[in-house]
Amino acid sequence: MEKLIKRICITAAITALIAIGTFISHFGLGFASNIGNWGAVGDFFGGVLNPTFALLSLILIAYTLMQNKKALEQSEKAIEQGTEAIKQNERALRVSNEELILTRNELKNSATALEEQAKLLAVQSFETTFFNMLELHNNILKSIEHNPNKSWKLFYSKFDRGIIAHTENIDSSGSRAIYSLTKQLGSLISNDSIGSNALQVFDIIFAYENQSFGNFFRNLYQVLKLIQSNTNDYETHKKYSNILRAQLSNQELSLLFFNCLSSEVDGGQFKELVIYFKLLEHLNIKYDSIFNIFKITSPNITLTAELVEKYLVIDESGKLSTSAFGENPQLIQYCKNKGYLNQNGDSSS
Repeated sequence: MEKLIKRICITAAITALIAIGTFISHFGLGFASNIGNWGAVGDFFGGVLNPTFALLSLILIAYTLMQNKKALEQSEKAIEQGTEAIKQNERALRVSNEELILTRNELKNSATALEEQAKLLAVQSFETTFFNMLELHNNILKSIEHNPNKSWKLFYSKFDRGIIAHTENIDSSGSRAIYSLTKQLGSLISNDSIGSNALQVFDIIFAYENQSFGNFFRNLYQVLKLIQSNTNDYETHKKYSNILRAQLSNQELSLLFFNCLSSEVDGGQFKELVIYFKLLEHLNIKYDSIFNIFKITSPNITLTAELVEKYLVIDESGKLSTSAFGENPQLIQYCKNKGYLNQNGDSSS
């Protein structure tokens, strides 16, 4: 554009110089003598230079229009390119948003997977501890030892009674020791010279034999606490407590009955766990409605109804809420006779 303007200006100047030179060569220099001559001079230069300058101006205008057109075309292309760039940016943003959504979903899935993995690890850790404690339970059971003849004299002397010979003088261990201890407990409770104060009898046995079987019940209590504190719902509680309950013999359940009622044990926390998990559901116990007493069998232990009711939870309406005996038919029949159950035979819970 700048070069064109220069060329037009040079052309105009040359044209003007040619016109002046031609005028001087024909008419010479000097001023015209009258107004008419001045008009002729003006007509000469106007007729020669005006068309030339008009042509040059037309060329300049045409060139300017062409340049403006090119500029407009370039602007349109730039606008199209800008529009395309905006579209590309929008597509890129959509892709980025989709990738972000996918990333969020992946993170969410990862978080869910990690949460599930954490739950699985927690369950595995709990089960490892649980079954290790069951193994410890069996090992403690095997280590229990008992000789009834060694403690027989001591038990009777505690009640200021005469010494009654005991024929058994056999050292036993493990489940046989538990059976021997339970049999001795039943004999002492049912002996007429001692009477029916079963808990008093057990407390004497507890004071003497606790060094042998105390660890057994302490470990059992810890297993129940572990189940209650590391699982989330009652169905899961029952799942693991049933596994534990399957390990307990009738003799172990008999001793557990007394252990949780003993004043030497705790403030009732152990008994609450036994009720919660219904650990005494499979205890071999029979109700004698004539004498209003219960009898544990194999070996035989006589219980008052008052002792048994310590494992029943009665609500304010006088109905059975729950019990450590669960669905034990003997206890259900007893509760029906006492009016602790609703008319359909269900507890209030």
